[in-house]
Amino acid sequence: FSSGCQSLLGGWLPGIVWMKPKKILSDASKKNGKPVEPEQIVLSRPSASASKGGFLDIMRHPTLRIHVLIMYFNWFTTAFIMYGLALSWQSLTGGLFLNFIIGTILDFPAKTLAMFMVLKVGRKYPYMIGSTITGVMFLLTLFIERDVYPSNWPIVVLALIGNFTTTMCFAILYMYTGELMPTTVRAAGVGSSSLVSKIGGTLSTTVAALADIHPAIPTVIFAAMAITSGAVTFFVPETMGRKMPETFDDIERVEFKAPWKK
Repeated sequence: FSSGCQSLLGGWLPGIVWMKPKKILSDASKKNGKPVEPEQIVLSRPSASASKGGFLDIMRHPTLRIHVLIMYFNWFTTAFIMYGLALSWQSLTGGLFLNFIIGTILDFPAKTLAMFMVLKVGRKYPYMIGSTITGVMFLLTLFIERDVYPSNWPIVVLALIGNFTTTMCFAILYMYTGELMPTTVRAAGVGSSSLVSKIGGTLSTTVAALADIHPAIPTVIFAAMAITSGAVTFFVPETMGRKMPETFDDIERVEFKAPWKK
């Protein structure tokens, strides 16, 4: 009897197990106005290789490796500028408390703008434009003489704009990076990117020492890194309106193209 039951269940059980998800999908399709009968749905089990992934797997895939390395640079740059500016308001702008308070107050509007941009415009171009604006603002401060205007207000305004756009870019990176990663390594990708940003934040403590040598040194570094970050992001695809990748195969379908190639 037991062997007969095993034989009977062995034939029915796989079909029973698959019927429930098929019915759920069929019911959902009917509610969406695109009815599909359960018999028409074909389900397949994911391969074992597709369900596993870690940091080393990211680096084994050429296209994903390029995207991640660019994102690492972006995370490093935004953290380096944001924390470096926060730690060096006195030497860079000539003021401390009021400028720092203003920069802190601008944090919420910057993140609100980032939310609006990713919903209405996208991730790629808002980041590129924001990072480039940051670099340009710092470059402009080099052409303004210090101690000529009251409280160096032109330098302060430009630095605050740079701080605003950097904060916006940092908020965009969290969503953008996760959407570039396949499901199997998304946690590893975003986590390692955050780690790189912490390295940038740690190294930003050297900005104050560089400013003691000459105030223009950290400004040039900020400008160069921000503009470079905006430029290299051109190589990363836009993710707005696209299905998030689930496996490495989905990433490889996104062909990496240099901007001069058609």
